[in-house]
Amino acid sequence: MKRYLVDSDFLVAVFREEDQNHQAAMGKLQVVQGFEVELWISNLVRQESATVVSHRVGMQAVKEFMKLLAMDIHRTVWVDKKLEERSWEIFLKQTKKKSSFVDSSNLAVIEKFKLDGILAFDGFYPEKLMVQ
Repeated sequence: MKRYLVDSDFLVAVFREEDQNHQAAMGKLQVVQGFEVELWISNLVRQESATVVSHRVGMQAVKEFMKLLAMDIHRTVWVDKKLEERSWEIFLKQTKKKSSFVDSSNLAVIEKFKLDGILAFDGFYPEKLMVQ
């Protein structure tokens, strides 16, 4: 079974047909549906995604988004103290402006649970982790 973490940009793109990455996100979904797959999310990504949907669409959309997440996500990882510490280590090594703590946290989650990759569009992640 393949286990993939999902990132906010991917989730929002799947949810919003108007998103510039919607078609690409749907394509990535088709790729992973060819496997027996388990989708994982962190509590930080869930919070960030809900905030983005709220900003771009509104709170009624957030309620629908959260219902869909509950149906489609298989496992939630809670970023605890130890994972947060590792996330800070990764984050503080970054040199680019506009680095994301949540993206760094995603790498810590992938590392800890030895996940197969991530569904995302962010150039931050190593190519070998990205589902194409």
